[in-house]
Amino acid sequence: MTEDQGASGLSVCTKPTDDEVTDAALRLIRLLDHLASLPVLQTQLVRELHYWLLAGRHGTATRRLGWPEGHTRRVARAVTILRTEFMLPLSVDQLAQAAGMGLSSFHHHFRAVTSLSPLQFQKQLRLIEAKRLMLSEGATLSSAALAVGYESMSQFTRKYRRIFGLPPARETKATRRNTVNAA
Repeated sequence: MTEDQGASGLSVCTKPTDDEVTDAALRLIRLLDHLASLPVLQTQLVRELHYWLLAGRHGTATRRLGWPEGHTRRVARAVTILRTEFMLPLSVDQLAQAAGMGLSSFHHHFRAVTSLSPLQFQKQLRLIEAKRLMLSEGATLSSAALAVGYESMSQFTRKYRRIFGLPPARETKATRRNTVNAA
């Protein structure tokens, strides 16, 4: 386990930051109360904040985000494909190839970056889009499920409930009711 991974082995975790980062960030935020000083001090404070972020305990993970051919950037290429083509049947081999990785390495790094497998990530994108279709466009449960690639309504309902906590019909009614009451 590397220093930027949590006990679960995933890179998605939270840890306290260094006092220097907190101090620089607070001074930058306080600068908003003194707008006349902003043009003079902003650049130096942002530069200081960047320094402390890179030099502090999270520096390794922060620097890794910017590596041009680092694992994070490679996984990001696959994520971009998933986001634009989530309704299509995409093979993990295709995604690994787009990321320039072997299959095993791709699975490992994808999970480390997103905390999900590529298939789980795609399923979540589909369910989020189905939710958007039902809430924003008034799509029926079956038309939303079909639009995002589900053929089985029971499977769609089961997966939806697992992700969002309620079956889609009940959540849609509750959200619409809350929206009407709030207006």
